[in-house]
Amino acid sequence: MKDTAQGQEPVTARSAADAFDADRALTTLRALCTPDMQGRAPGTAGHDLATGFLAAELTSYGLTPELDGFAIREIMRLAAQPTLRAEGARLDRELVHRAEFAEHPRSGPMPGPVTGTVSEDAGPGEWAALSTVPQGDAFARLADTLVSRGAVGVLTAQNADGSGFLTKRVQGPTPVGLPVVAVRPDLLADAVGGVVTAHVPLVRVPATGTNIIATLPGSDPEARPILLSAHYDGVGSDPERHFPCAGDNASGTAVLCEVARVLASSAPLPRPVVFALVDAEEIGTLGSGHHARALREAGVEPDALNLDMAGKFNGGIAIELGPADPVPRHIIAALDSAGRRLGIQLYAGTVSSDNRRYASAGFPAAGIGVGAAHYHSPLDSPERIEPDALGKAGRLVLETIHHLATQG
Repeated sequence: MKDTAQGQEPVTARSAADAFDADRALTTLRALCTPDMQGRAPGTAGHDLATGFLAAELTSYGLTPELDGFAIREIMRLAAQPTLRAEGARLDRELVHRAEFAEHPRSGPMPGPVTGTVSEDAGPGEWAALSTVPQGDAFARLADTLVSRGAVGVLTAQNADGSGFLTKRVQGPTPVGLPVVAVRPDLLADAVGGVVTAHVPLVRVPATGTNIIATLPGSDPEARPILLSAHYDGVGSDPERHFPCAGDNASGTAVLCEVARVLASSAPLPRPVVFALVDAEEIGTLGSGHHARALREAGVEPDALNLDMAGKFNGGIAIELGPADPVPRHIIAALDSAGRRLGIQLYAGTVSSDNRRYASAGFPAAGIGVGAAHYHSPLDSPERIEPDALGKAGRLVLETIHHLATQG
């Protein structure tokens, strides 16, 4: 990024950045990733446990967090462990959920097992095998055609990711009128001509999301606030397989908590800092959307920094800025100054997360993405988190906040 900062960095900024403790952040992260947190999906007891834990953490720093609840129209979850049995000349065995087949977010209800022959041109009583999956309305129209033919369901191809698992998907467009199951492409090809019996009890239920908001007052009561956000929800565990959701996004959450601790124990900054642990990012950035609307209605216009995935450093940190007009030049200057002084390379990249909600509300915003390994996978665990990545993210955020607070 272009170097635009002027002058020397205050000593207080350096000392605050140096006070960031990656080991403390890692301890917070590990607590968020235990099996009893259930992958922190909204609507679960584990999610509520995570909410209480994080509120207590912020309280222990001397902050007063507020819990701001909002309605979630629908979440998808598995009511029981899915099963899929293939019987044929080329494939004759039980397939392994998540490694070889998975739920599809556009599936219609499947209250019980569904059996049928697998065909690439499905007719009555058959599963339709789709090696190429149409998108959007085209998929819905195809499903309607298959319903009219009497097909029992759709098997779609889904490639495994680098972890060897089929990425967990927890949101999608409107369900279609047939059961839909995703299958690894090579196994889908082998299943054609045989019989498949599948039961993937994907249900859709309403839930309540909770944002955790805490404000650190500034010395200037008229100053605009600086907002630091990170989403703490995860994709949730499967019925028989735990998803720690460490990189995405216990890592960003843990960094935010440690930044809050450091700033709460330091001399007040001129500008207030709002810490927002937002919910339901994985199902459409609903929590940050709710928070952005509340800020706009209250007439508050913060500078927004959002941290999503801080678990793996790949040589540089991605920055996504918004809105495009006017360009948030003061945030660019703050990030440039921080990155240069810390010796961290920053580059313009995609950070598709809550920062976009704040930018869409018209707030100067930056998404900060360090990286993570195997996100939306059972392998996204604390063992794959790099303490150095947490440290780089935390120091960059602290330096940037100090620049924003003291340079305008």
